[in-house]
Amino acid sequence: MEWLLFTYWLPPEPSRKRVFIWRQLKKIGALSAEGTGWLLPKTEPLLTAITDIIRSVEELEGTANLYTLTHFNEAQEQRNIAKFQQEREREYSGIIMECHKALKHIEREYQRHEFNFEEVEELEGDLEKIRRWFSEAKKRDFWEVPAQKEAETLINEVATRLAAFVQKTYDELQTSQEEDRPSA
Repeated sequence: MEWLLFTYWLPPEPSRKRVFIWRQLKKIGALSAEGTGWLLPKTEPLLTAITDIIRSVEELEGTANLYTLTHFNEAQEQRNIAKFQQEREREYSGIIMECHKALKHIEREYQRHEFNFEEVEELEGDLEKIRRWFSEAKKRDFWEVPAQKEAETLINEVATRLAAFVQKTYDELQTSQEEDRPSA
C-alpha cells in the first residue's frame, strides 16, 4: 500500500491561516503523523484534495511538500491503519450518540402529545444534520470500521420513527381542524 505524507509551513501569524489548513486536513481524514506531517492512504481523490490544500498553503504565503511513501513494515502499516480506524470509530460514536438523542426527542414528543409543525421541522433539521455528518465521516472512513454500520442502522431508525411522527402530527392536525370547523 502506498501512503501520502504531507508537510507544510505557514507563518505563525495570523493563526487563522494555520487553523484553515488544519480544518481542511481534518475534513479529508488526514492523520497527524506525530508532529512530522499528515498521513493519508494514496488514492486519486485524496491526491486531488491534498493538491488543492497545497495550493491553499502557497496562496497563504507558506510552503508545502508531498511525499509518496512506498513502504512501511507490516507493524507500522497496521499501526497507522488502526489510528485511522480509531478516529472514525470516535466520529461514528458521536453520530450514534446524536441518533439516540433524536430517538429520545421523538419519544418525548409522543409522550407530551406535542404534534405540531415546529417539532417536525426541528426533528427534520436534526436528522439532516446527522445525515450530513455521517456522509462526511463515511468519506473519511477508508477502512469501513464496524461502527459505520451501527450508525447507518440508527440513522435509518431515526428516519423511520420521524416519518411515523410526521404522519401522526399530520393526522392530529387534520383531526383538530375538522373538530374546529362549524357544523352545517
